[in-house]
Amino acid sequence: MRNTPGFLQISIVTILVVALIFLYLWQTWRVIYLQREVNGLQEDLVPIQERKRELQLQVARYFSYKRIERIAKERLNMVEPEIEEEAEPEVP
Repeated sequence: MRNTPGFLQISIVTILVVALIFLYLWQTWRVIYLQREVNGLQEDLVPIQERKRELQLQVARYFSYKRIERIAKERLNMVEPEIEEEAEPEVP
């Protein structure tokens, strides 16, 4: 009977150590899994970022003043207004 409390303490300590080892292994596995997932997502992000840059360039081209002016002149037959200088009113 004297050995029973010592055996119980050793069993509890052993179970705690094994549980901590499993926790450490699980954490390590989880970190590796998440790192692989992040790397995969970063690889997926590269073509998306390139497409975004292309679209931003297209938007910049479509809204450029030179393009709008050219379309207004060619398609809409618009002309630039003539600038008339206003004469200063004569003060009596």
